[in-house]
Amino acid sequence: MKYVSMLRGINVSGQKKIKMSELKMLCENNGFEDVTTYIQSGNIIFKSKNNNKNTIKSKLEKSIIKQYGFDVPINIRSNEEIRNIFDNSPFIESLDEENSTKILVTFLSSI
Repeated sequence: MKYVSMLRGINVSGQKKIKMSELKMLCENNGFEDVTTYIQSGNIIFKSKNNNKNTIKSKLEKSIIKQYGFDVPINIRSNEEIRNIFDNSPFIESLDEENSTKILVTFLSSI
């Protein structure tokens, strides 16, 4: 299954620095496949044979603590969940051509 993982609060004002090349390697070492990172944001797209997001999240959190010595909050969403957000957005119809790529979505760790 394909996932998007969003690490919160890394590489901000020189705090909690993680290079994306190292983050990619950390994910690959945890068995994730087709790993892609996005700029220095801590956003990761990957595939996992494990379908339990909590297990994946825990594995990433523990690996980051072990390698870097600090805790990082992580949000994980499946590709299906991300697609569902876009497909059901009440704002899509109101966008004009100039602003068609400017919707902000915030993910909370729990409801």
